[in-house]
Amino acid sequence: MTSRHWVERAGVRLSYQVAGERGDPTLVLLAGYGRSGSSWLPWLGRVGPLPYRVVLVDHRGTGESGRPRRPYTLATLADDAAVVIRDGAGDAPAVVVGESMGGMVAQHLALRHPRRVAGLVLSASAARGDVSPAFLRSLPLTAAATISNDVRVWTMCDRLLVHDGDRAHGLLAPLRQIQRTEPYSRFNSLLQALAMSFHRTDRRLGAVRVPVEVIVGAEDRMLAPRNSRVLAARLPQARLTVLADTGHAIAYERPMEIVDAVKRLGL
Repeated sequence: MTSRHWVERAGVRLSYQVAGERGDPTLVLLAGYGRSGSSWLPWLGRVGPLPYRVVLVDHRGTGESGRPRRPYTLATLADDAAVVIRDGAGDAPAVVVGESMGGMVAQHLALRHPRRVAGLVLSASAARGDVSPAFLRSLPLTAAATISNDVRVWTMCDRLLVHDGDRAHGLLAPLRQIQRTEPYSRFNSLLQALAMSFHRTDRRLGAVRVPVEVIVGAEDRMLAPRNSRVLAARLPQARLTVLADTGHAIAYERPMEIVDAVKRLGL
């Protein structure tokens, strides 16, 4: 079970959920493109009880967070996350797990708010916004899958995210159910895509001085594994793990790999 909390930053009401008791370190989960913090709930259900206080962040424009109409950057989302961490975890730094776009936000968070971050797990992410053709093709599919009951639309989108296309619908069904029950903003999806297109951290990652676990699926068709290799090469304390027979949605396809990555940080 999780409890819902809110905090305000610069006139935007930010929502987050908390699971577990206050602990050290706190584990902060940042979701990927178009997703709220609730997209992590199936992962929490599959990995079982964790010895951490877990904070699930709703990026602005998703879930229960406010929906401002002005464009923003991923640095804006990082500043939002820093306020959530302070509100949900206190003064102690947190271990931050970012999936895909959430991993991009996590990089900005570590650069802009280093005292808030004890370690990073970057899952299927990138240091630049040079997304793959498969990702660009998926944008209209992602929007359609969120608002459509057409199984054919779901199937096309889901098959891009996991390695084994025959298992895609079953693996991602919990995520799609969550997305069906939450309000969806096409406009915010556009704002997030625009923010990702301007994402550039590759030349600044040398300033990140915390341990980092970079994990990627060898068969990722959304953000190719070369992106994670760049991350691991540019981050001074990074270790790269390439998962065989795995696609983009590691939290759904290989959930325990994220737990193992957190443990490898040694915090």
